[in-house]
Formats: sequence, structure tokens, C-alpha cells
Amino acid sequence: MQEVITDSKVLIALGIAGGIIVIVLITCILIRLLRDNRGYSIGHSLHVDVGNAQTIGTREKQDDSFAVSIREYGLMALVADGIGGYINGKLASSITAETFMDEFEKRDVTDNLTYYFQKSAMLSNERIRDEFGDTKGGTTLVAVVLKDDKLFWTSVGDSNIAVFRGGRLIMVNRKENVKNFMEDQYHAGAIAREEALSNNTDTRLVNYLGYDGFKKADESDRPIFLKKGDKVLIYSDGVEVLGQIGLEKLLSKKTHPQKTADTIIAQINAYKKKNKDNATIVILTIK
Repeated sequence: MQEVITDSKVLIALGIAGGIIVIVLITCILIRLLRDNRGYSIGHSLHVDVGNAQTIGTREKQDDSFAVSIREYGLMALVADGIGGYINGKLASSITAETFMDEFEKRDVTDNLTYYFQKSAMLSNERIRDEFGDTKGGTTLVAVVLKDDKLFWTSVGDSNIAVFRGGRLIMVNRKENVKNFMEDQYHAGAIAREEALSNNTDTRLVNYLGYDGFKKADESDRPIFLKKGDKVLIYSDGVEVLGQIGLEKLLSKKTHPQKTADTIIAQINAYKKKNKDNATIVILTIK
């Protein structure tokens, strides 16, 4: 009888031990899944959470496209804002997004990002022109590549790249519109101050993908070094309805970038304005 009781105790002990092992294993798996769902690791020093969202605004169709590609050698994200005044802006922005994605995913492009940015822009321009023929069509573009702790960027047109740091939204690129072009001409001594001032509200584009006079994309001349807590934003001009202060207020909240992106788009949808453009945003939070 004593032996039976002893055997039972051993079996119970083994059962309890086995149960504990199973619980520990399940816990480890859950923790790993939670970690995987929080973000992405690129290389040894870059850990990023990603969020994105968009709205059609009050337009009849959505002409914006966006994409994020994550590889072991880096992260690429882009927003392309198809020009709504032309036929099928969505097709132009989609061609651009697909071209930049394909070129990024073919091979490690981070050793020569200037070549990647300019080749992808030229290919996008050629493919849009081939697709549209004599019909006018085009898109703006903003794209970033994150490698280790560095941010590289390129832009064409008037979409936006910014870094949110220390409670401030710092604009990275410069819009390619008539206003800025005339300012540049004035500073270069090519035109008079009065002529530059007469165009200081002209936001018409002077460069875009699909333009027959397109020559090259603007790009970073040196990388931006990222810090933990930085938020990298790329967005179409429809987001600008909230203003810089409005964006800074929303970005100051310590939430996952997906929730932040959703909140920004919800605020745009709720904003009382009769004509609202398509709005698209991608947020990359450095962990």
C-alpha cells in the first residue's frame, strides 16, 4: 500500500512538473509572438515600428499609393500622390510604387542609394510616359531608406518627408513648386525680388514623375542619423490640412505608429472643410 501511495505521489509530481514546463513554453512562445508583432529589426542597430493609413477625402477616387518593403539590408517606404487633375493619377502612382519596390527588392541597393533613387525615378517616369502616351499624367513621390541608424531620402514634387523629434516636426525635403523655384532663381541672381514675391503663393508643380521635362529626383546629400524615439513620416499633401501644430500634438502621444496613423486620418476625415484631398501617411518609429 505504501508503495502505491509513493508511486502516486511521483506521478502527481511528474504531472505538475510537466504542466509547469508546458506553461513556460507557451509563455515563451507568446512573448516571442508579441515581440514579433511590435516591429521589425533591420541589421543589428535598427528596430522599427510601422504604421500607415489613408483616406479618399472628398475626392471621387483615391490617387495615392504607398508601400513598405523590409529586407535584411534595410527598410524602404514610399508615398506617391497621383496628380488628380490628370487622367488616372492612381495608375501613375501605382507604377511608381511598383517600380521602386521592384528595384529595392532585386538586390542590396544600400551601397549606392543615389543610383537606386535616380534609376527608379527615371524608370518610373519612362513607364508612366509609355503607358499614357500623349495623354498627360503623373505623380509626386517621397521615399526613404533606413539602414542601420541612418535615414536616406528622395523626393519629386510636393509630398512631404519629416522627422518628429523632441516634440517638433522637422521638415526634411523641399517642395518642387513655382513658389520655391522662383525663390531659388532670386537667390541665384536670375530674377528680381519683385518677380519672386509675385509668385509667393503659386503652388503649381515644376517637377513630377510622368513629366516630359523630368531630369532627376531630389535626394539627401548626406544621411540623417536617427535616435531612439524618432518618428519618420512620409505623407501626401492632403495631410497638411491638420497643420504642423495639429500633427505635432498627435505625434507627441506615446502610441504605436499604426494607432497614430489611424488617428491622424480620422482627424482629417472629421475636419470641417468642403474640399479635402486624398491623404496618405506612413509613420516609422525608431525603437
